[in-house]
Amino acid sequence: MGRLSARSNPTGLKEVDRSRVGISVSEVGGKRSFTLDRLDLKDTGLSDSLSVVIVARAGNTNVRHEMGSVAEIGNESRSIDGLDRSQPLRFRVLMHEKDSPKLVASIENLRARDDSQSESLLPMEPADLGERLWKLAISEDGPVLQFNSRVFPSAAGAENYIPFGAMVLPEALRQVMEKIADEPGCLEDEGDPWSVWGVWLSSIGAGLPPADDDEAKAVWCNQVVDRFCEKFSFASRLQAELLKGAGND
Repeated sequence: MGRLSARSNPTGLKEVDRSRVGISVSEVGGKRSFTLDRLDLKDTGLSDSLSVVIVARAGNTNVRHEMGSVAEIGNESRSIDGLDRSQPLRFRVLMHEKDSPKLVASIENLRARDDSQSESLLPMEPADLGERLWKLAISEDGPVLQFNSRVFPSAAGAENYIPFGAMVLPEALRQVMEKIADEPGCLEDEGDPWSVWGVWLSSIGAGLPPADDDEAKAVWCNQVVDRFCEKFSFASRLQAELLKGAGND
């Protein structure tokens, strides 16, 4: 029997595709703010007279900004300085009629645009992690690999640093696979953000996790990580990088 989607919409609220909105985050003098760069409602049947509210959240902290109507939205920055910097940052765009609090449409689970990073199953985000280099944040919206913002200036900086990729990505993937092995039903629901991992597992020939047996699950997780490491030759690439460095001494 198919699993009931946790993303069902009994209220009739119109959910707009995330590709229609662009949000960027900047930091000046240690203070963070966001800008709504784009909101395209063309061919959605929604009026540009709708009022827009943006909710930014990180962990248990959130801030709400009234943006005006769709037609009047400018590109001024709005503060998000009070949000928890150690947690992934997400945005909601909510729309309602001007004289009614009832929501008409929403755009959910938005990440700020990072032009330095390509689309990835495992998105990477900067975070204030103290002396910790990285952390995997797991939620119902999917996994996020957080990297220390004091060490790497951008996701691309972390991703392209061979030692980081070789030693961090396999362990982060193992943690993701453990989550999936414990809750394999998330792969079956097309409305679940985790379902894309089922497509990825199929693409590398890994198959679905075994049921019930903890030992078999652990073996499966390690096999997935091994396939991933073989695909990207992490050990060989790191060895070559180290030998190149030794040759320059």
